[in-house]
Amino acid sequence: METISEDAEAELELDKIRKKYANLGDSVVAVKLERTPKAGLGLSLAGHRDRSRMAVFVCGLHPAGAAAKASPPVKVGDEILEVNGIVLHGRCHLNASAIIKGLIGPVFKIILLRRKSALEDVAVKPLNPSQFPVALEEESEDRFAGYKGVRDITIKKGPSGLGIMIIEGRHTEAGRGIFVSDLQEGSAAEQAGLQIGDMILAVNRDSLLSCSYDGAAAKLKQTEGVVVLTVCSPNMKDDKADDGGTTPAGGSATSGPASRNQTPDPGKAASRPVTPRPAPSPVKAEPPPDPATAPIAANQDTVIELSTASEPLGIVLLGGSDTLINGAAAIILDVYKNGAVAKDGRLRVGDQIRDCNGVTITKDMAHERLCLTIKQKVPKMKMTIYRPEPLQYTEVEVELSRKPGRALGLTYVAPVQGTGVYLGDAIAGSPADLDGRLQRGDFLLSVDGKDLSAADYITVATTLKLCGNKTAIKVKRFKVIAR
Repeated sequence: METISEDAEAELELDKIRKKYANLGDSVVAVKLERTPKAGLGLSLAGHRDRSRMAVFVCGLHPAGAAAKASPPVKVGDEILEVNGIVLHGRCHLNASAIIKGLIGPVFKIILLRRKSALEDVAVKPLNPSQFPVALEEESEDRFAGYKGVRDITIKKGPSGLGIMIIEGRHTEAGRGIFVSDLQEGSAAEQAGLQIGDMILAVNRDSLLSCSYDGAAAKLKQTEGVVVLTVCSPNMKDDKADDGGTTPAGGSATSGPASRNQTPDPGKAASRPVTPRPAPSPVKAEPPPDPATAPIAANQDTVIELSTASEPLGIVLLGGSDTLINGAAAIILDVYKNGAVAKDGRLRVGDQIRDCNGVTITKDMAHERLCLTIKQKVPKMKMTIYRPEPLQYTEVEVELSRKPGRALGLTYVAPVQGTGVYLGDAIAGSPADLDGRLQRGDFLLSVDGKDLSAADYITVATTLKLCGNKTAIKVKRFKVIAR
C-alpha cells in the first residue's frame, strides 16, 4: 500500500486551493503559523483603498511575531484569503480581525494571495516595526501589576450565557481596553462578583489588552463551562471610586444604569466602586420611561430594551461605510413576522438604530460589522432608536443599457410590510452590477416612466422582462438623519 508523505499531502492541498482561487492569479501561498504562549501572530490588517471593494490586507508585521518568522514568511501587502478554512476573501477587514482573534489556536493555516501591485490597493501606508508594541511576549505572572484591584472571577456559564455587556473604551489611567458596561440582573457574572465598570484584562488567561470590541465579544461568546475572567477596577482609590471615566470608542454610548429604569450620562462605564454594589434605590422624581415598555417617539432618540430570549431579531438592515447609505445609524428595511422584533411590536421599517448594547454605530462601520453589532443572540438588547417622521428618502434615476436577450441583472423582493418591491443584490457582472448606482434596499418607483411604486412582484417581473435595451430605472433610498 502506497503512503503519501506529509509534504506531498500539503502540496496536493495547495493545488486544490490554487485551483479554487485561479481567477485571482497564480501567487497563492499557504503559511502555517503557531501562536505559542510566548509569542503572538504579529499581524496588522487593513482594508482596500477603494471603499466599494472588500479585502483583507496585511499592512504591518511585528518583527517578533510568528508571521514574520514563518517559512515562507508573510509579507506586507499579502491579501488573506482564508484562515483555518474560514474564507475571508471579499470580507471586511474589521470582521476578519474579529474572526482571527476569536479562533482557538495555537496553529493557524493562512492562505495568502501575493501580488506585486497589491501595496497600491492597501487602504493605509505600511506600518513600521516601531509602530507595534515593544514586545509580543506573553506577560509574566505580574503582567497586570500596573492595574488597580486585579482579581480573577470564576463564572459558571449556563444556558443564558455570562450576562455581560461590554464596551471598548479608554480610561484616563488604565488606558484603552474592554469594560463591563452592564450586567444582566441575576446573571452568573453578577452573582460571581463582576462589577459594572470593571476592565476585563483576560479571558481564560488570554489577554484582551490589545483586543478590539469584536475580538473580545468573540472570545466571550466562544467560552464554555467554567470561565475565568481577570479584571481590574480602574477607579479604585482607598476602596472608593474616583471620578475617572471611560470614553467609549467612536463617541458616546450608554453604560450600565444606576437603576434598571434609568439611562446615565455617556462615557462613564468605568466610574463604579469595586466593592459589591448595594441594591439600587428607586428613582422617585419623574423617572424616565422603562426601556422595556417605552414607546418610540418621533424625531428624537428613544432608548428601548428588547427581551429576545436569545432568538433572532428577524430584521433586514441597511447602511454601512461600504454602501450608498453611509451615516451613523443602521436603518431597518424589513421586519419578519416571527422574529423577536416583530413579537415586541415597537420597531418598524424606517427606524434608525444608533447604538446597540453600548456600541455606537459610526460612519466608518462597514455593513457586515454593523450587522454583527446589532444581530446578536443575547437574552436582552438595549438600543437607541431614532424614528424620522415623515420618512426621508433620496430619489435616484439611472439609465441601464443591455445587450439584446440579456438581463439587466436586477433582483427584487416583496417586503413583509408594505407594498411594492425593493431591490435585492444585483447579479454579478450584470449591467446593474457594473453601473453601481443602484443597491440592495432601494425601493422601485418606476421603469421607463411606468409607476411601479405599489406594484406586486409579478407586475414588476413582467415590466422588467419587456423593457428595451436602454431602460430608465427610478428608485427611492432611505436617508440617515444626522443627530
